Amino acid sequence: MTDVVTPTPAASQVHVPLQDLALAPENIRFKTPADQGVPQLADTIAAANVVIPLAVRPGRKGEKPFMVLDGRRRLFALQLLLETGRVDGSFPVKCELFETRESQAAAAMLTNVERAPVHMADVIEAIGKMRRKKMDTAAIAGALGYDELEIKRLEALAHVHGDVLKAYRKGALTLKQVRLFARLPDRKAQGELAATALQGYFHEYQLHQALAADRVTSEDERFALVGLDRYTAAGGRVETDLFGEMPERLLDPETLQDLWRGRAQPLVDAFKAAGLAVYIGRDTGYRAPEGFETLPYVYPGDLDEATKGRLAEARRAAAEALAALDEEDLAGDDAAAKILPALMAKMEVAAAPLKRLTLGAVLLAPDRAIGVKAEFFGAPAAIDEAEEDEAQEADDQAEAGAPYEPDIEVPVIEVEVDGASHALHETRTDVATRGLIRDLADNPGAALVALIAQLFKHLALHGPVYQGESALVISATGYRRGQTPAIPALDGEVRGRLDQRRAAYLASNLRPIAWVESLPHGERMALLAELVAISLNVREERTTSLRRSARAEAAEIAELCGADIAAHWTPDNDYLSVHPKKQLLSLLDDMGVDDPRVKTLKKEELVAFVAEAAAERQWAPSVLSWNAAPPSDDVPDAEAASDSDAPEDRPGDGLAEQAAA
Repeated sequence: MTDVVTPTPAASQVHVPLQDLALAPENIRFKTPADQGVPQLADTIAAANVVIPLAVRPGRKGEKPFMVLDGRRRLFALQLLLETGRVDGSFPVKCELFETRESQAAAAMLTNVERAPVHMADVIEAIGKMRRKKMDTAAIAGALGYDELEIKRLEALAHVHGDVLKAYRKGALTLKQVRLFARLPDRKAQGELAATALQGYFHEYQLHQALAADRVTSEDERFALVGLDRYTAAGGRVETDLFGEMPERLLDPETLQDLWRGRAQPLVDAFKAAGLAVYIGRDTGYRAPEGFETLPYVYPGDLDEATKGRLAEARRAAAEALAALDEEDLAGDDAAAKILPALMAKMEVAAAPLKRLTLGAVLLAPDRAIGVKAEFFGAPAAIDEAEEDEAQEADDQAEAGAPYEPDIEVPVIEVEVDGASHALHETRTDVATRGLIRDLADNPGAALVALIAQLFKHLALHGPVYQGESALVISATGYRRGQTPAIPALDGEVRGRLDQRRAAYLASNLRPIAWVESLPHGERMALLAELVAISLNVREERTTSLRRSARAEAAEIAELCGADIAAHWTPDNDYLSVHPKKQLLSLLDDMGVDDPRVKTLKKEELVAFVAEAAAERQWAPSVLSWNAAPPSDDVPDAEAASDSDAPEDRPGDGLAEQAAA
């Protein structure tokens, strides 16, 4: 039987009058005299009191009431304060009392390594106490052995909310995070965030969001074109980060914006003269303004030789113009004149492959690399809907080959497109496709049925057959939407699985058929599901080019595998940012969220609110399912849906520079 060892009880903390303390003979440095640093330590204790308690035992016959086992230098410093009259004999000293002989022996022999080190939170609080006692920076630095800059930095931390240091002492916050709190001017906000850290669910991004809410720094995209000299000459103020961890803060963002607009004005005038409507924004990559269209992705194989030549020449000229800016001073007086050729060359690249569209608008935004970047949008040709549909059908037939009469009856499916722009409709069908990919990849049985049915269409019915390079006359293409990256929880998960299988295949040194044959049946079926799933493509680029036959198949596949996109993904910022404000509010209604604050939120804030609400409820809109459900009656109309596309709702200052008539 193992003997039970009872640990020595911890010492009890007491406050002992200074006059009742003396150095115990068993103190391991009993005979060591006071060193030259004791006066400095006395100044520190006078300002911040004793941080680490003295270890004491009860006095014996002929001794003071309490004898110091550990803390000799602190006792010498306290006695020096007593001798100089800065404290009296009744001054209470924080001590740890060890009453048993075993605990006293342990306390007397504890080394500095074995004792708990001074926590930085104690140092921060001590500096705050010293400052409140009117000690200057040099005196505090001398007392604590820090340089003066470090004292200033630690003093800034001493002013944070008390719960911040409490959380830091508990290990719920790092010192770097405490420095972030010190930059947050609102102590109430500090306390609220620190409370979440004490409760164990603090997220640093919340602190960064609070800091970035109204913080403009020298890394702002606009600053490259403006420059420090021009900004300060206009009265702009700069604040250097005390901790040297963040870029300089610009305290007059309005001045920065006015200067950038003035610097970009020659570019605005040049594009107006070229016949374009000019918009100013804080960034590019947003949807097209109302009345314009996002330029289509260019597939080189779809271009004729003449167009390919024009595009190649335009790209070469744009690359040369951009390279010419590499060594230029963007803050120079003639920067706009040097930037303009690069932007005009980019305009030629955008225009070269266009067929039915012509360039109609440009969005100018700040850029650190070239000062100003441009995104172009198309002005659609004035054709009616019938002509547009005929043109689209002609393009589809040109891509698919000669038309054929299908043997398969296509059911009538109602599709929800009211109030949706082409960009929103394409985004919806894109995300819905990715969701179906994920569900089909998890259901080999459904994938097998879908594959056999596809082979039946190609080989037994009258569908077109495309010759490939493999022995089997089956063509397959992995799903892509231009340069749009995979959604991690949806098709990104499937692509990750296939990457792992590719690595296993390469390590096997077998050819594909032999490697697939070597797989266990379960893995082979899983691979089949993943490959069939990744070939799905039910995306529709326009509300006028609905793929009803493909939709019917998607609904059947979704039913086979019990598809539910919300099981893997809920609407995120990228998906929701395509929606106008009124449709975002409609999504909240669909979720049953009734919060009057949402109508006061800006577009970016509303997007984040909807994303968070969807994540909490594990909810995705019904329009992302492939069920043949009729559209709801409360979908915003087209006019309402286009409201947020107006220039005043765009990022940046919201002002549109209208093209000259």
